[in-house]
Order: sequence, then C-alpha cells, then structure tokens
Amino acid sequence: MKVAVRYLAQLRQAAGCTEEEINLDGPCLLQDLLRQLADRHGEHFRRLLLASADALQPSILLFVGEDQVRWDTPVKLRDGDVITVLSPMAGG
Repeated sequence: MKVAVRYLAQLRQAAGCTEEEINLDGPCLLQDLLRQLADRHGEHFRRLLLASADALQPSILLFVGEDQVRWDTPVKLRDGDVITVLSPMAGG
C-alpha cells in the first residue's frame, strides 16, 4: 500500500523534502505513520510535529485528501491517500 505525505511550512524544511511516497506493509493508522516519520526525519522534525509520543503539537493541522482530521480520532489509511501536514507559518 502506498500513501503520499506532503509537508508545508516549517515541516518542509525540517523533513528536507516537500513530499514523499511511503510504502506501508499493511494496515496503518495516520497517527502511527506520523510517529514513524518523526523517527525517520530526526529530532528537529519530531519537536515541530509531536508534543509527546501520544500528542500532536496543538498548532499542527492534518489533512487526509481534502478532509481535515483530528489527532485524537484514529484514521485508518488507505492505498493512494494523500496526507498533508501543515505547521504554523510566521510572517506579516
């Protein structure tokens, strides 16, 4: 099963890419995938994304396709899903 993950704002820089395709061996929850990506992309990425192993940073927005999803609601990923992870942007 393949999903795509798009990173916006600060997470793009921390991940070192704007988008990546992830091959999943089987069923996977969005929350578990994001924990795996935090392990893959290092401490700076982890601090931007996760407040703890069980909590997303409150300012992060998650989308699966066009639908915004909540961290505290398990989201089962499907083949072809596109996940967008948006961190806060600064400026003015």
